[in-house]
Amino acid sequence: MRKYKLALALVFAAGPAQAARRAPRPGADALLLKMLSGPATGYAAVERVQVFLPGRKPKAIKVGVTGLPGGLRRLEVLAKKKKAPALVQVRGAGQYEAPETGLARLRALYEIAASTGGMVAKRRTWRIELRLKTGVLRRALWVDRDSGLLMKRETYRDDGTLARRERLVKLELPAAVDPESFAAAPAAGPWMPDGFVFLGESGGRRRYSNGLENYDIFPDGGRLAVAGDLAEDDAARVLATAAR
Repeated sequence: MRKYKLALALVFAAGPAQAARRAPRPGADALLLKMLSGPATGYAAVERVQVFLPGRKPKAIKVGVTGLPGGLRRLEVLAKKKKAPALVQVRGAGQYEAPETGLARLRALYEIAASTGGMVAKRRTWRIELRLKTGVLRRALWVDRDSGLLMKRETYRDDGTLARRERLVKLELPAAVDPESFAAAPAAGPWMPDGFVFLGESGGRRRYSNGLENYDIFPDGGRLAVAGDLAEDDAARVLATAAR
């Protein structure tokens, strides 16, 4: 009987200590601002990008990602064949927007909620859901609890099926990143989502592609419009920069 009482005492004594170690969940706005601000140190990662096409096998690529504070990012698509040339993109500070601007755009388009996200690349995360005003889940984001780095993102179609997944599979943070690796000139023109490049213009329509997905920017009734494989927040950012 004494052993039983001692065991119960130990359980109840441990309860408050365990609760004290559990970090409170931040609000969704605070999490998004931290994510949009980016880490305060350099980092290096490998990202796996999957595109899920209806009725077909998923397509996947790996991307090397390095970043520095202030919005500098370098993306290098890792070719499957060793001798194949790699596609390199540099995101310059000029393409970095104020976190408050990004948050306002997301708030205008989505209902936002935060929850526990589990582990991604051995990092603890918070999960953020972005739902259209109709209730449709458009995106889910997994954000590193410590640095605010976006660790994983899933994009869904209107019917709830998964369209795209981007996930960091390896991460060094902090990392010693060579600033000279960002020497390449950032792509000119409107902001483009990661992996997209400008293909050309025909009949007033400018086409962009990442090899599997496409979108067009074109005049429509005296204004610019965008159509294609973009979530609403990406489409809004493309239009905002194209109109400058």
